[in-house]
This record gives sequence, C-alpha cells and structure tokens, in this order.
Amino acid sequence: MRIQTLSFISCKLRQLFSDGILPFAFLVITTLFLSADWFMDRYFLPKNMGFVFGVVLWGAICLTNRKQRIHFSIDLLYISFTVFIGYLFVRSLFIPQYIKCVYIGAAWILFVLLRYKKIPIEVFRYIFVVAGVLQMVYGLLQYTGCIETQSYFSILGSFDNPAGFAVSIVLCYPFFLHRVFIGKRKTLKLFVCLLLTIVVILTGSRIGIFALFVVTLLFYGVRHREIINKRRSLFITGGILILTGLFIGLIYLRPASVLGRVLIWKVSTQLCSNDALWGKGVGAFKTSYMSEQAKYLSSSQANDVERQLAGDVNHPFNESLLVLIEFGFVGMVLLSFLLFAILQSRICFDSPELLALVVIALFSCFSYPFKYAFVWFVSIYCLSSLVPKTFMWGEKDVSSILFYLFLSVAICMICIFAPRTIVFEHQWKEVAPTSEENVWLLDRDLSIYTQLDSTWNGNPHFLYNYGSELKNIELYEKSIEILLRCESYINTYNLQMQLADNYYHLACWTEAEYRYKKALAMCPNRFLPLQGLLRLYVKSENLFRAEQVALEILDKPVKIPSYTVSIIQEEAKTHLYKNSFIGNKKY
Repeated sequence: MRIQTLSFISCKLRQLFSDGILPFAFLVITTLFLSADWFMDRYFLPKNMGFVFGVVLWGAICLTNRKQRIHFSIDLLYISFTVFIGYLFVRSLFIPQYIKCVYIGAAWILFVLLRYKKIPIEVFRYIFVVAGVLQMVYGLLQYTGCIETQSYFSILGSFDNPAGFAVSIVLCYPFFLHRVFIGKRKTLKLFVCLLLTIVVILTGSRIGIFALFVVTLLFYGVRHREIINKRRSLFITGGILILTGLFIGLIYLRPASVLGRVLIWKVSTQLCSNDALWGKGVGAFKTSYMSEQAKYLSSSQANDVERQLAGDVNHPFNESLLVLIEFGFVGMVLLSFLLFAILQSRICFDSPELLALVVIALFSCFSYPFKYAFVWFVSIYCLSSLVPKTFMWGEKDVSSILFYLFLSVAICMICIFAPRTIVFEHQWKEVAPTSEENVWLLDRDLSIYTQLDSTWNGNPHFLYNYGSELKNIELYEKSIEILLRCESYINTYNLQMQLADNYYHLACWTEAEYRYKKALAMCPNRFLPLQGLLRLYVKSENLFRAEQVALEILDKPVKIPSYTVSIIQEEAKTHLYKNSFIGNKKY
C-alpha cells in the first residue's frame, strides 16, 4: 500500500511538472512574493532571479522529455514578439549590465515554452486568483499594523513601494472577475473583488483605481452585451462620461503630482530629438535625463512651479516614451508591429488575459510597470495565450534535436551569467552595511570593494556606493575617479553633490562650484547645493558671492520643512550677521 501511495504521488508530481503547473506556480510565487536581505536590492533582484530560474526550471523539465516532437505555430504574433525581443536583446549586448540580456533571453524562452504545447489555462488562472488573494491579505495586514513595513508607506505588499503592490493586485483582478461567473459562491467572490478594490484605493494609486473601473466596465459590458445592444448609445455615452469624470477627479486629487509628471514628459520629449532613429541606447534615460532637466529649468521656458516640483527622476513614467528614447523610432515601429499582431488575434474581449493586457497598457501610460518581474511574467503569459486568426507560414514541426540543442545552450548561458550577478550582489551586501552603521571602511572592507570593482557586474549603483564610501574615508581623488565612471551610467542630483563635496575637500574650487551649480540646476528646490556654495565661497574668500548665496538661501521658498533646511538657514543668517559685505541688515 505504501509503495502504491508513493507511486501515485510520484506520478501526480510528474504530471504537474509535465503540464507546467508547478513551474508556473513557482514563477507566480517568486515574481510576486520573493524578497531577500542577502542583496543590496532586497525587492527587485530576488524577484528577477526567481523569474530567471523559474524559466530555467521549466526549460529543464522540457529537456527531460526529448522524445516529443515540437510543434510550432509560426504566426504574426510569434514573429512580431520575437523580432521585438530580439531587437532589445541585441541592443542590450553593448552595455556592461549583462544581466539585462539574461532577463530578455529568459522572457523569450518563457514565451516559446508557453506556446509550443497546450497549457491548462483554467488552472493557471486559478493560480493567479490565489496569489492575488494572498497579496491582498498581506497588504491589509500591513495597513492594519499587524505586519510592520520597512518604509513610511503604510501598505506595500511584497514590493518596495505602493506602485508595485497596486499593479500586482490589479493584474490579478481580471482573473477574480472571471471566477465570479464560474461555479458557486458568487456573493463571496464579489465580496473579494470589492475588498480588492478597497485595497487598491488604500494604496493611493490613481491609475490603479482607474484601471479597475475600466476593466470592470469592459468585462460586464461584454458579458451583458445583449442588454447593452438595445440601448448602445446610452450605455457607451454613460461609460465614457463615468470614466472621463473619474479620470479628471483623480487628476485633481493630487494636482502637484500631475504637474510633476507633465514636467517629466515635457523634458523627456526633448531627449527624443537626438538619435531619433535608433535611440540613445539601453539605460540612456538615467544618463541623460537630469542634465536635460537642468538645461530646461535654467531656461526661460520653465516657470517657478516647475522649478519647485523638480526632483531626481529615473523613469519617464511612460513605457512607450522610454522605448522611444532608448530604442528610437525603430523600437517604436517594432512595438507597434507587436500591438498590431495582438489586435489581429482572435480576441475574446472578456477573457482575463486580454483584460490583464489592458491593465498593463493603462499602467504603461502613467507609471513604470515593466520595472517589475511579475508584470513581465503576466504580459508574456497573456501574449502566449492569444490565438492568431491566420498563420503567416503555417504550422511547423521542428526537430526536437534542434529545439533542445538551442534550449540547452540558452539555459546554459543563463546559468553562467545569473549566478555571477547573485554572488556579486551578495558580496556587496556583506561589505556595504558598514556605511549604514556609520562605521568607516576597514582595510579589509576596502580591499573587498576593490576586488568587486575588478569583477563589476555592470550595476552603476555599486559604483555610486563605492565612490561614496571612498569619500567617507577621505580618499577623495579615488572617489572622484569612481563617481565619474558612475556618471556615464546614471547622472543624478545626489551624484553631482558627491562629486562637488569631493572637489571641495580637495580645494578644487572651480570644479566644486560647477558641480554644486549643476546639482542646483537639476533640482532648484534643494538647499544643500546652496549650502555647499556658501561654504565654498567662504573658504575661497569670495565674501561677495558668499553673501549673495546666503541671501538666496533665506529668500528661497521651502518645499518641505525639515531640520536640515532650518540648519542651513541658520548658517546663512550667522554668515550675514558676521560678514555684512553688502550691508543688508534685513536678517
């Protein structure tokens, strides 16, 4: 009896692996929930690695069934997705951060694995429902204080901020709606959908709230199309008015945030003018944006409101705009080709997969959903589930030897590069906590940083951290060298401040002044650059300019009152009191 039970369990497990249910569940769980304190980035890197190794697991299972002949449908969607992903992959080959190639390659392999055999789609949908419920409960426990968050946000789920949490549960919402019409307990299922809506409202995600309403109207509009067709114009007009009113209301809910987004889009469009055909390259937005923002805010085109709202930006809050900046007109054409292929598929407008794609499209217009591995996973799953209307080249049987050879090579490449990143990030985490504890680097720690620099994995944040630590132990020249390398990958307000402080301590007044002014131009509402300039002019005995800066500090409007700002203002008052060069006794 025991042998029969073990044999039954073994048979069921093999079936679950063969059908892809366990690998699929693994991908959902890791991309949605996985976090680890082993890395400097405890939220993103673990989920990304969960995605990569989930694909490797699935591919390895396929390799164990080598006798099966592979059946492919070479259709418009397959070709458009492959061409677009291939273009991203090739462009990513020319940057030091090689892990991006691993992510893109894993995404294409997952798409192929999901399309080459029939999948248990209802089981997959149910997995999304269960995962969504767990994520929702996790967020509620945080909001009620049962689980503490390591942030000033009251609700985060398993992400670093409410935006990731909101997009994750809103993506699960279409699968909730689908389950409402399957089986019994419809009242309970509707209650869960209502609870999910409340949780999204608690996150404060305006696009999340809007996406919920859009998905709900589309779903019930298709389900009750017989009733709607009788008064089509009335229902369509009413739906448009409701969504328009909701959209405008959400805009006025936080007008300053909206103006900030408009500023980012305005500056981002100026980045598209150069290298319009091929784009500036992967990661170019982080390199170029803040300099372009400084240029714009220093011009007469900017107004005081924009200068007051400006801050450090690392994403244009629009995925299409990011594609245009980094991959150019060619990238946009290939993306449009993919969207055309989606529209050419046999679309069931109330299917949860299509509604999930609608959610992703809405978030892509106003946020950064593809920053999250779960969104990549859901989008690939939804694309692979679409059925083409016609085939371009028909259906092809591919030699299992060729397929498995290609798959084996791809998996081996992933297994070579992904662990290298894991080891690097873990070693960095092991040495970096000294800075959090306000302890200077020991010689041993410095040697580890030097060793890590020699095996750098392309993460520019490591260079920033390394340069900052070198500044703390007064190795200013070496710090400048590392930070200048970092500047070619990410150029931020904080980086300019680090460089300025280094030059200040080396008494390189001209370079320090240039960097402080550049930081101030990037974020005109900040006080620290003015404090740096005040001290610089005092040190270089330029008392006239020092007094001008002190007056500017005291006349400057405060965006967010803080202890730091108060200290800087007191320092400016003290300087004016002791050194009245201009003769202004106002302060």
